[in-house]
Amino acid sequence: MKQLIEYIVSNIVNHPESVTITEEQTEDKEATKYLIKVDPEDVGRVIGKEGKVIKSIRQIVRIAAIQKGTRAIVDLLEDDTSRPEAPEEVIEEKVEELEKEAPEELTEKKEEALEEVAEVIEEKKEEASEE
Repeated sequence: MKQLIEYIVSNIVNHPESVTITEEQTEDKEATKYLIKVDPEDVGRVIGKEGKVIKSIRQIVRIAAIQKGTRAIVDLLEDDTSRPEAPEEVIEEKVEELEKEAPEELTEKKEEALEEVAEVIEEKKEEASEE
């Protein structure tokens, strides 16, 4: 999996020599987390417009992991001036939390998560319109 991520990312960036992939187990030991680090100039290329590139990388890795009977999480490490999490990332984290809870609580929690995301989106729109 690590080689797959390295291959994809190295072929996207302008500084492939700076690409490093760190592999670690999640706290619950149910998934492997892959942390991507690239040259600061390449962060935007890996994220892509509206996060489409990183979402695609995550989806490819998730599918490859499922085929091997495992779970994989892909994160892009950014410097201290990094952007806030995209709403889609917030949703993804919330869904993973919810999958571990009882099904009857799932619907209620899902609605709460979607409300949180809607609030974040509104805040970002307001910030953008003020600039």
